[in-house]
Amino acid sequence: MKAEAILIQRPERQSAAQKAVFTTVTIFAWLFWVFLWLPLLTLGAWAFGVRSAWLQLHVLDPIGDGGDINVILIVAIACAVVFTSWSGYNHARFAGKQKRRGNKPVGVAETASAIGASVDDAVKMQGHRRSVVSVSEGGYMKLDEVR
Repeated sequence: MKAEAILIQRPERQSAAQKAVFTTVTIFAWLFWVFLWLPLLTLGAWAFGVRSAWLQLHVLDPIGDGGDINVILIVAIACAVVFTSWSGYNHARFAGKQKRRGNKPVGVAETASAIGASVDDAVKMQGHRRSVVSVSEGGYMKLDEVR
């Protein structure tokens, strides 16, 4: 598919159904883009709300001994410490390391014996993109042709 085919060169040739589909897709794409900004908006709202929450809970109408709010703050700090330390541990342990080990190369003779073929047939198959293979009555592979 050419890159030019993706772009709409002549929008007047679009049917009403195509215009409706493209409009719907565009609306969903914009809504998803706005959805991606929600964490930043939440952070801003949280930052503006911290002062008013502190005023409401501690200055204007203080909670007796602060029991519930202190427990919530302690648990939040404990969670932050646990997740930060776990993240640091994983980073120290796995950063910059190869995640998968490479496979050792397999020779043509090993491959040929594994599939029940001769080494000559395995070399022929390896050198071509497509091979037609059949299986004999005894269960052995036979190379019919290579292309």
